[in-house]
Amino acid sequence: MPKIGNSLPDEDILCERCNSKRKISKTWIEKIQNPNGFMILYHSQIVCTNRECQEEFEKTLLEETLKREKLRQLKLERSVKRPVTKTA
Repeated sequence: MPKIGNSLPDEDILCERCNSKRKISKTWIEKIQNPNGFMILYHSQIVCTNRECQEEFEKTLLEETLKREKLRQLKLERSVKRPVTKTA
């Protein structure tokens, strides 16, 4: 079965922000049940070896996550306030 995606190892792909090398910091396996049985997923967390670049990335990721959560809360509040109309 051919490999889907990039054929290069993850360590050989340079960081798109600073062009320094990247490394795998964590790997784990997840087993998910579906109607046909089980599906096994292999995950790898890849980080930049440049600490400043990685810290900036984590900061940006946190800001985006907080922004999405705030928008999700606003959407929920608006949906609660919206009057429910039934059409017959």
